[in-house]
Amino acid sequence: MTAAPTTQTASADTCPTCAVPLTLAEDQPPWCERCEWNLDALAPLERATWFYRSIRARDHRAGFRADRLLATGEPVLPGRGRAFTLLVVVSAVLVAVPAAALLAAVWLLIAGPVTLGLLLLVVVLAVRPRLGRVKKVLKGHYRVAPDRAPALHALIERVATATGAPGPDIVGVNANLWGAWTTVAGIRQRRILVLGIPLVASIDRAELVALLSHEFGHFANRDSWRQLLTRPARVTFGHIASGLRPSRKSGFEREFLGLYLIVYELWRMIIGLLSWLFFAVHAAISAVAAREDRRAEQQADLLAVRVAGRAATLGLFDAIASFPLYRGVVSGATRKGYALRDWQDRITQNRARNDGAETGRLRQLTIRTQASLFSSHPSTGRRHQFVSTLPDTPATVTVSDAEWATIVRELAPYAEVLRNELAEQYEM
Repeated sequence: MTAAPTTQTASADTCPTCAVPLTLAEDQPPWCERCEWNLDALAPLERATWFYRSIRARDHRAGFRADRLLATGEPVLPGRGRAFTLLVVVSAVLVAVPAAALLAAVWLLIAGPVTLGLLLLVVVLAVRPRLGRVKKVLKGHYRVAPDRAPALHALIERVATATGAPGPDIVGVNANLWGAWTTVAGIRQRRILVLGIPLVASIDRAELVALLSHEFGHFANRDSWRQLLTRPARVTFGHIASGLRPSRKSGFEREFLGLYLIVYELWRMIIGLLSWLFFAVHAAISAVAAREDRRAEQQADLLAVRVAGRAATLGLFDAIASFPLYRGVVSGATRKGYALRDWQDRITQNRARNDGAETGRLRQLTIRTQASLFSSHPSTGRRHQFVSTLPDTPATVTVSDAEWATIVRELAPYAEVLRNELAEQYEM
């Protein structure tokens, strides 16, 4: 039915600071729940190179410190400071380069030499700004039109109004997604909301309001515009690095001989070095951009508390942290036509049966496992820690029993898609 709890309290080892028993989790170093001693330690990796282990450990420790500072300090608005300015400046340069190259290419195609003009067009194609395509963003997701889910869209409109945000232009669902996200894509910058069916099955109605409030907080805080301004810096160097990545096949495997082999291997070495260089720049920019993204997530959490209340927002974090306890519940072994309702009932029973201490341990464990300078979200445990310090406020948007039942019925067909997929895998 449900997965067994993954952690237990150790009685042998104690914290050197607090002198209380340490907490153990499978394949994880022990830590102290009271003072977080050793919580910044990572589980060792088998068959990993020294270089990768070193980079991973440094990133984890830096991400751990950044998350702790974000949770315990004063909230900082994104888009303020030198990091954002740097991203905007780099993006402006990256937009100016293809614009100038395009003008030069047109002139060269007319006046010559044509070969150089074509080469500049290739440069323009490689470094052109990318706004994302709606069709590509929605690949693998189901669009949910207002006429097919009027109750869901009505709730979305109410929450969007409460947050002061414009509503999404497109609402989609994903049968396999344990999460939710919003984005803006296309030349028209259409706002898109995608909900994961497993996540919806894992939360109650108040937590759904908190989830929607958080996602619309990105629209209300104009995070999409900040990301649009910095998007060239975020993606261009990564695209160039990917485009320059040399073939994995060596000249020997291609059976080249003599001069052809030497030239081919030199070429692979040169473009490989350039690819790593551009990737290093991409990684550095990604770390800077992720810092801005984490601040934006914190601001969205503040809006979720204002609309859904502190208790519902904390409950949402607990549900996310407790995914390991009830992932097995979302399976094909359920009644056909009742998948979403059965999953909700079983997960609700699971959450009620597991004590607060177990949930707290899993939540605290996310502080270790999700810490990274490259993560766009603070760890779930740190988000819970931050929201816990806020004053409690009543929810401004609530969902009635009838409205909730209707929303569940509207989303049930998409849950059946997942149920059928899981049932087929089980039979195989």
